[in-house]
Amino acid sequence: MANKKISQLTAKGSALAATDLVEISEDAGGGTYVTKSVTGANIKSGLQATLVSGTNIKTVNSTTLLGSGDLAVQPTLVSGTNIKTINSTTLLGSGDLVVAGGAVHVLTKPVSGRTYSVRLETSASATTTATAANFIYLSPFIPANSLTVSNLQINVTTLAVGVNARILIYSDSNGVPTTKLLESTSLDCTTTGAKTYTASFTFTAGTTYWLGLYSSAAVTLSSMFSSQLIPISTSIFTGGFGILNVAATFGSAPITLGTAGFGTAGQNMYVINLTAV
Repeated sequence: MANKKISQLTAKGSALAATDLVEISEDAGGGTYVTKSVTGANIKSGLQATLVSGTNIKTVNSTTLLGSGDLAVQPTLVSGTNIKTINSTTLLGSGDLVVAGGAVHVLTKPVSGRTYSVRLETSASATTTATAANFIYLSPFIPANSLTVSNLQINVTTLAVGVNARILIYSDSNGVPTTKLLESTSLDCTTTGAKTYTASFTFTAGTTYWLGLYSSAAVTLSSMFSSQLIPISTSIFTGGFGILNVAATFGSAPITLGTAGFGTAGQNMYVINLTAV
């Protein structure tokens, strides 16, 4: 075959096959070379394998690392700095963040030593109401700010010899009280004045609780007008209901409440003061 330049050779027209032979000059040392051949397989064995995203090269959040340009990396998330919080609760972490609608009580950040209650406005609680024996009275309490208390109080306005009362807190499920979270010891109503149950309890922002009491016999307590309460239902063309009633023998309130009925439309709620830690 006459001498030809490489550029004059017939093009192979397909990819290098493993059995193809390629001529090389192998360094024999001393400035001399020996003409030899290598197979296509010899050449391919030393080459980088074709990169396939997700197979032999990693992806970031399903985005391939192949190609041009800059791949941005999410900075570390810091609650309250580059990710928002809800009512001071971080959005970071696992689980479900429950955001309740209508968070209406404790609108300002709780201050140690201040008292809070279920009322919605600042008018004086200038009324009194008598309980009925063995009846639980409950009203919803929905703090806009988390509140940890050191004690809970009721106020006896007319003494009732031999009568005791207890403060109660129930959880909420689908708009009704369900599981008992706290029951105070018996508070002696033989004398008038504030009756205090000392205990630590934390109300979580945006969570609905049912706050109330019951007594062993009739006793008259400071109460707030129904107009100061959340309407939990409305009767036809008349006042709304702000109280739920549940019959229960005094001594140990039910762990789980049964069916609760509405109090009389316009029924007042007994004042229960909560003292912030």
